[in-house]
Amino acid sequence: MYTRRVQKTGGSTYIVSLPSVWAEKNGITKGSELTIEENDDRLILSLGRKKKEVVRKVLISGDVEGEMFLRTLISLYISNFDTLIIESSRYLSKEIRETARRFSKLVMGVEIFEESSSNIILQNVLDSDSFPLEKAIRRMATNVSLMLQDAIKGIIESDNDLLDSVIQRDDEVDRYHLYVFRETNGKGAAAGTVFLLIFSRILERIADHAVSASRSWRDYSPGPATKGLADFFMMSQKAFEDSLKALYSPDHLKLNEIIGRKEAIISAKRKLIEEAKKGDLVIVTSLVEEITRIGLYSTDIAELAMDRTAAGQEEISIGD
Repeated sequence: MYTRRVQKTGGSTYIVSLPSVWAEKNGITKGSELTIEENDDRLILSLGRKKKEVVRKVLISGDVEGEMFLRTLISLYISNFDTLIIESSRYLSKEIRETARRFSKLVMGVEIFEESSSNIILQNVLDSDSFPLEKAIRRMATNVSLMLQDAIKGIIESDNDLLDSVIQRDDEVDRYHLYVFRETNGKGAAAGTVFLLIFSRILERIADHAVSASRSWRDYSPGPATKGLADFFMMSQKAFEDSLKALYSPDHLKLNEIIGRKEAIISAKRKLIEEAKKGDLVIVTSLVEEITRIGLYSTDIAELAMDRTAAGQEEISIGD
């Protein structure tokens, strides 16, 4: 354990000297490159040596079903690679080629680098050094927020085109989630990393329920939504928006208030289902269930934020 005083130069640059014993032991000289990794309130300093390239290979023999192949590629993406080689002893089928192209569009940062009759080479050109996880999460949350807004508007106005756009945007949310999953996989159980992974999963599930609600209403086409149903959706959306605000600006009392909305959400759900017994129970029940999940997952974000806040504080004050 070393203690160093921070110095400031040029008005904006902070400098900390390195322990000479450590520098000499590791061959650090003027011009040497070091890597600094941010981990919550810690900075991890390591030697700036080039990492070994991770090359993975998929050998195709015989007929391979496209969806199974896609699942394999996604698993390899999550486990991480720099280069992925898809190879066949004969030639790659049209289905395999289309699946590889679909995969490169489904995930972030993977491009087809080379292609021949018997192989396809893909390269990963994006990681958390060039695209930080916090930035990816914020963009993902923004996408989900816009999906919820448009799902509500589409249901209230029975706008099938708008509902279709919500459904189509789910792939973009999935891309962010897979990226976060890949970048946190194998990087240890650091509190901040685990938090981002769980948060990403919650966002992905909320987007899925927004898609399911939009698809149910679009396919059934019952006409304008009842006020009670629209109000319930806006109630769940507000829980989501409030959770995001409290997440980025932690407030213990506010987070606790949001978590306490679970009972109100469940109560509103029961009331709507009871009212639906007088009309079309099937579509309303289906839609109410999707909206309920959105609301409850939103309160989960508040719980997650409270857990994160508590983990980083030795003392917490509760009350006015």
